[in-house]
Amino acid sequence: MQKVSILFILILLIISGIVSIAGQQQYYYIQTTSPQYSILPGSVFVQPLNQSEELYIAVLLNFTNISSLENYLNQIYLLPSNFHHWLTPSQFREYYYPSQSYVNSLINYLESYGLQFKGQYGLALVFKGTVGEIEKAFSTYINVYYYPFKDLYWFGQVGIVDIGPFYYYSNNVTASLPYNIGKYVLGIVGIDSVDPKVISVLKDSAWHLNITRAEQNGLISKIVISPITIQEYFNFTKAYGVGWTGKGSDIAIEGVPECYVNVSDIYYFWKLYNIPRTGSLSVITFGNDTSGGQSAENELDAEWSGAFAPGANITIVFSDGYVGGPALVGNLLNYWYEYYYMVNYLDPNVISVSVTVPESFLAAYYPAMLYLIHNMMLQAAAEGISVLAASGDWGYESDHPPPNFHIGIYNTIWYPESDPYVTSVGGIFLNASSNGSIVSFSGWDYSTGGVSVVFPAQYYELTSLIPDTPTFARTYPDIAFVSAGGYNIPEFGFGLPLIFQGKLYLWYGTSGAAPITAAMISLPGVRFGALNFALYHISYSGIIISPLGKFQGLSAWIPITSGANPLPAHYGWNFVTGPGTYNAYAMVYDLLLYSGLTS
Repeated sequence: MQKVSILFILILLIISGIVSIAGQQQYYYIQTTSPQYSILPGSVFVQPLNQSEELYIAVLLNFTNISSLENYLNQIYLLPSNFHHWLTPSQFREYYYPSQSYVNSLINYLESYGLQFKGQYGLALVFKGTVGEIEKAFSTYINVYYYPFKDLYWFGQVGIVDIGPFYYYSNNVTASLPYNIGKYVLGIVGIDSVDPKVISVLKDSAWHLNITRAEQNGLISKIVISPITIQEYFNFTKAYGVGWTGKGSDIAIEGVPECYVNVSDIYYFWKLYNIPRTGSLSVITFGNDTSGGQSAENELDAEWSGAFAPGANITIVFSDGYVGGPALVGNLLNYWYEYYYMVNYLDPNVISVSVTVPESFLAAYYPAMLYLIHNMMLQAAAEGISVLAASGDWGYESDHPPPNFHIGIYNTIWYPESDPYVTSVGGIFLNASSNGSIVSFSGWDYSTGGVSVVFPAQYYELTSLIPDTPTFARTYPDIAFVSAGGYNIPEFGFGLPLIFQGKLYLWYGTSGAAPITAAMISLPGVRFGALNFALYHISYSGIIISPLGKFQGLSAWIPITSGANPLPAHYGWNFVTGPGTYNAYAMVYDLLLYSGLTS
């Protein structure tokens, strides 16, 4: 099942809205609140929503002058004259964020209809008002609907199974504002609702790491593959030998919203494997809702990124119920706020992401959230931040999950992995010997790959030096690394270590591949920006085509020719590993050469 970019034509409409003139008044129609996205197909009208019922809504703001931003990104990634001339966060906000006077005018306008302004969280403005006040302010109507089916569909195929029937509310007329008030509004969330069971399904499936205690059964490796073994096998140690340890780099880790970590677990892991850590570890938390519990996902991210980049500073960011009001789209606004904080106030070299959302679900029902996150990826790219995201653990387009892992979400790849400015990290499987050494490796059978329904094929895909790179849409993964392994176990078995709640656990998943690869990118202590522009222009033979010229580098890519998800891995680009896995020293060397940072 391959999808085409059927939403590409809608991108400009989503980003810019539609302007209509009635008499002398210009109106800005906010397309992300139109029935096309909000009303589930097959729903039955029940009645208008009670006019006196109070709702929290968030008005999401767009960047200004999008065409100028796109032009700037093309310059810094494609032209030698301005190549890799990064902006600072303050410069980016000055050039592309709506002015405070505009924000104030929007607040004043909505307050004039009785809405209460509850707070600004970056590009999200939170309000509280009655249904009647909201309908008048946005010239719309909000109704109650009944969804009579057990499964939720998107793009004509099943997406989430066994969640219906249920009631929900939504607007049936596209919301609008006077043009000068609405011109920088990206969308509204909270004006419609999808049953809360949907959000809980997403969190349980997409934000869940497979771990187990080290008890002997058919899924548990008798041998644990240590990070030191992996460092030596994939040539990280040579990078350390020339002084590339991550010193001077900052790695930011996307936290699972409404969760927390125990830093003693992370330090215990580094001590257990004698990691010579010189970088710092920090945890930043906004809000105090930690109902999601302790995050093994993020402890894994910190333990393994810190182990493979011992000199890098590691920061985990949690937004725990911080964005004002009750959850409007689950905790997606808090999820977005973590990105917002990272790119505006941490400005790291690298962001590592293992917490993701189904792309096609967002595209079908919450495109405002997709493009709000996308804007943060644009800002990261302009600031020279490399964003790496785990491709997923569910096989090709989420239709081939491991037998010991229930997903319940289908017909999708994951976001922000599919974003053009994000590098999606797939998985490889390590076969170990009885003494713990690595014997061989292959494409991990549950490494997710697929085709975006939002983004078209990108410049770097159209001009790729990697054989068989698809050119019909944005596809992923873009690189792959260790996601599972062990001695004499199946590919959905456990053989990689994690310290969690003070005990040794074992794990599998591309959740580990992303932070390790983020660590590799951080080793030289420089900024590479959006990596795909470089990765697809480093050939298997080490020939590098950069805006700065043609160079002969090292053979950094290791093509993968075995494994299936169930589409087969093969020489050249494939849906299991993308271009393949890597020799860490050689890849850093080639990235520096591509960037003009070494002779």
